[in-house]
Amino acid sequence: MPDRYVLVVAGGRGERFWPWSRPERPKQLLPLALDGRTLLAATFERALRLVPADRVIVMTASDLVRDVGRECPGATVVGEPLQRNTGPAIAAAAAWVKGDAAFAVMWADHLIDDVAAFTSDLERAFELAEREPVLVTFGFPASRPDVNFGYIQRGERFGEHAHRVAAFKEKPDRARAEAWLASGDALWNAGIFAWRRSVFMDALEASRPELARVFRGFHFDGTGPGFERRLSEVFPPLQSISVDHAVLEHATNAVVMVASFDWDDLGSWSAWARRQPRDERGNVRHGTTEVLDCDRCVVVGEGGTAAAIGLRDMVVVHAHGATLACPIDQSEQVRRVSEAVRARGGS
Repeated sequence: MPDRYVLVVAGGRGERFWPWSRPERPKQLLPLALDGRTLLAATFERALRLVPADRVIVMTASDLVRDVGRECPGATVVGEPLQRNTGPAIAAAAAWVKGDAAFAVMWADHLIDDVAAFTSDLERAFELAEREPVLVTFGFPASRPDVNFGYIQRGERFGEHAHRVAAFKEKPDRARAEAWLASGDALWNAGIFAWRRSVFMDALEASRPELARVFRGFHFDGTGPGFERRLSEVFPPLQSISVDHAVLEHATNAVVMVASFDWDDLGSWSAWARRQPRDERGNVRHGTTEVLDCDRCVVVGEGGTAAAIGLRDMVVVHAHGATLACPIDQSEQVRRVSEAVRARGGS
């Protein structure tokens, strides 16, 4: 079997699920998967279908290492000293990979239920990345001009299962999203990747040579604590930049595979509700709740009762001594609330 790795990026704070999610318990540690498991536990299980546990690297915040480790037994869990976005995180993980092995990148807070299709697609991506000097990503046919996703425009066919990426844009404005959707070739970027270590580092060096230089010369003692000590030395001055902006928007060797598995990045309460079982009136309920004469509402109670009476198309959440109520079609604005609460020193 080829020597492969999986990187799970688990550093996000999940502000769109406030007040259920908090800095100390972000989205990936909430029981948002269909079976009540955390999203991270479900992600780790998918990773284990591809590689052994000791070939799974989980990058997270330093204060989350213990909680993340409980969800990923046997994996290498590395705490970043501070957030520098996904570009430096993936470059750091590449320094852990031995030789020129291929590694896949997946995110701890995605919801994917068709595990068999996911495994099959990732196996094909690994095989392509090991055979060709390409950066493999996955796309889903865009169904609306949603500006919360990255977009990929397909180019010419590349082998049996992939196309070259003609253009890539991370979260375009609405006008560009509408134009790409009208073209018929637009895909939403799932942010799930596969590439060989050398291919990724060469692409990073072509667009961000300073960042590549740090991790090409990254030496540590081969242990997790030693790795974290070196990160604490090199991370603070690094530019905070996503892998999309640092690499994919500039790469000339990116290819895209149209995924056969289901996928949702669960960016809001309404997105989560779309995947959950409902009662006879279309309500999604979790935890301790009382719901009377309501239709199509999301009601969550943890650490207390969340009660809703006579509501239509609303989100009502009570958790950690805080309460949220908003129209479900405004649930993507919840991040603004969490930012405002944090700005005044709350949580």
